[in-house]
Amino acid sequence: MDNYAYQPDVGGGGNPDGPFVITRYASRTTNPNDYLVEVSSRGKVLKKPGFYRTLSVIFLTVAIILLICLIVVIVLYVALIHRKPHLCTSDECLRTASNLKYSMDLSVDPCENFYEYTCGKWGEEHPNHGWWSTFSSFTTIAERVAIASLNVLTSDEDVDGQPEALNKSREFYQSCTDQETADELGLTPIYPYLKKSNLPLIPNYITLSQEERDAYVFDWVQSETNIKRIFMMDVFIGVDVGANVYNGTENVIYVGVIFQTCPLPSPVQKKRSKNSIRRKTRSEGSSVHDTLEEEANRNVIKYILKQIAVNVTGETPDDNIIDEAASVILNVTDVVQELVLNYTDPDQEEDDNYSVSFSTLKDLTDSVSSTGRSDFWENYFQQLFAETNVTIDPTKDRLYVTQTDVAYLKSVLKYTYDTPDSHLELYMWWTTVYAMIISTSSEVAEYINKQIDKATGSSEGVVRTRSLECALLANSYMGYAVSYALADQSFPNNTKPKVERMINEMKQAFMNHVYNINWMDWETKRVTLEKCKEMISFVGYPDWLFEDGKLDEYYEDVEIRPDRFLVNMINIIISHNLKKMNSLRKIHKRDWYAEPIEVNAYNSFSDNAINVPMAILNFPMYNLGLEVLNYGSIGTILGHELTHGFDNMGRKHDKYGNTVQWWSNATIETFEKLTECFIKQYDNFTFEGLEEHVKGKATLAENLADNGGIHQAYSAYKSHSKKYGVEPTLPGFEDFTNDQLFFLAYGSIWCETISLEDLKDQIEYDEHSPNLVRVLGTLQNSEDFARAFHCPEGSYMNPRSKCKIW
Repeated sequence: MDNYAYQPDVGGGGNPDGPFVITRYASRTTNPNDYLVEVSSRGKVLKKPGFYRTLSVIFLTVAIILLICLIVVIVLYVALIHRKPHLCTSDECLRTASNLKYSMDLSVDPCENFYEYTCGKWGEEHPNHGWWSTFSSFTTIAERVAIASLNVLTSDEDVDGQPEALNKSREFYQSCTDQETADELGLTPIYPYLKKSNLPLIPNYITLSQEERDAYVFDWVQSETNIKRIFMMDVFIGVDVGANVYNGTENVIYVGVIFQTCPLPSPVQKKRSKNSIRRKTRSEGSSVHDTLEEEANRNVIKYILKQIAVNVTGETPDDNIIDEAASVILNVTDVVQELVLNYTDPDQEEDDNYSVSFSTLKDLTDSVSSTGRSDFWENYFQQLFAETNVTIDPTKDRLYVTQTDVAYLKSVLKYTYDTPDSHLELYMWWTTVYAMIISTSSEVAEYINKQIDKATGSSEGVVRTRSLECALLANSYMGYAVSYALADQSFPNNTKPKVERMINEMKQAFMNHVYNINWMDWETKRVTLEKCKEMISFVGYPDWLFEDGKLDEYYEDVEIRPDRFLVNMINIIISHNLKKMNSLRKIHKRDWYAEPIEVNAYNSFSDNAINVPMAILNFPMYNLGLEVLNYGSIGTILGHELTHGFDNMGRKHDKYGNTVQWWSNATIETFEKLTECFIKQYDNFTFEGLEEHVKGKATLAENLADNGGIHQAYSAYKSHSKKYGVEPTLPGFEDFTNDQLFFLAYGSIWCETISLEDLKDQIEYDEHSPNLVRVLGTLQNSEDFARAFHCPEGSYMNPRSKCKIW
């Protein structure tokens, strides 16, 4: 708040002695009428000469008093502006002040590189323990959640009335840490699931002659549907059950490009978090790195084929046959990955979905007719739903696809028709085995990790103790059960209302902005405001979590054994997948999208809802001591999720979450022109040591959300401060304004340490811009930031040209 002081002119104009000095004049003849003054009655009062002297004394006395008062005011004002501000000395403020202060590099000009100014020393103060390949403010929370989970899962405390689900989570953890039993079992746990997947223990490609392979017949559709039911994994055909994009109250079947990978732990535990085989893109050619990776993958395939063959038959297969089999697997893998890449260009917006009948899909994927199976799709989905409570009716049920999906299905089905069945079986066998193999013996896991180290040229990366790894897996597989033990039951009465209030303030800030923008016509403004009003939020954890019996009901069909780790994980996957498949005939309701212990936040387009799990509502995202800091951190994340509802994807969903054109053509055209500014801006971000630059189009949605989120959060904070007044100052930051603290809090949540290799992978595959760019790009577009830090126009952080939509 600005302070204004007014200092009156006591000099009385040009008279240096002031206005009330009596001047002596030379003697002259006195006229009695000189002592007459007008009064309101228009009469005249005769004054004597002594009265004038008395009046002068009074005036002089008043002047002296006024002068004294003025001096007092000046002294008080000077004292006010030089006094030490009221400091916040709470534990939260002290912790936040320390975290910010020791992360900053004050030698950097904030107007030249605000990320380095805020985060320049963050890595020194927050060393990576090696638990994650990258280390950020988010992972500092994830660390604490992991440790808290570990304490819960290793506790032998038996509390009366404790849900059975919590005991199941502890048994799950116990099975994970029991490596001795896993080593004794070796590869045997995978064999029952190969049989259930309609696959042999040893691929027929290994055991058959070339003539027998040519004549071999394999029902790959049966294996495809079984694998989907057991592992929730797409092999050749992508299938999902979810809310109808055009009518959010019902669930429908989507079919098309594969997208669901197996949720079992990935074999890669080092360097990369998702794929041991780095997917090639069209821009990549052959390189030494690619050759090393292909060699590593070939070695892993041959090793596992031999291990299983020996384990099942007691005989070592011919090396030439094993090498041939590895070549077939790698070849089919390349073809499938290339097909997926051809039909999933991240730089292109998704096609619109449309519904088709079974017969229409058969006609659209006409290559299927050449198989002689006119009932292909009917057979496929009846097998897929065979063990559910849903009966597929090919004459009534509709399938939802896009043009891209249809093109992919035509190509992949033609490929399955042209490829020998022995090759298809071998590839599906490998895909299934590879999903499970890392969760068997430590000998196998060690070999795979050594091959990954060879391919990457480094043995460094994620290094976690077995106990910590198992705690994280328990969080992933039994998140609600662990959340029950970690949740603060006072949350609904304390934190939750505050966060919900903040969300409502964000919504009001967004609506105020919509009222004032000039690129949107009034009718589009009206429906945009309606969608914002209708947006709901799920904060913390679901209400049912502490309702009697509800948690046990959620896990009632999950069998957990303390000595069968792989079996336990697959049981949970089967249960989750069965619930999803059984939801086809149920009314879709807006509900939680995330589990409470996830350190993230989400916007569900189909539900028009924001999800804010309880885990992210922790230091350094929330509870920072001052509201200005909370708004700058978690507030910008809430604003980010809100803005997602109106980004280049969210704008396609109305207030009910349905996909429909609810904006006018003119507004859409203007919006798309405005997004070009962001695409160009982010395309220009490059990194020293890397040839890659940020992909402005692929990251557009997240960039729009970042930019809109900070604007809504700042506007909400200013409204909040007007209502509740100026807050105390953060210790050590007496020279910073509250506005500056807001932006420091924002920058700090994106501090991280990341290797060039991980940064390269993030640029290639992640829809988010790197954290450094999320700070720089967003603040370059913020006039509020430039004003707060007095950045000269034309400086790096205050360019003359700015991008803005929300």
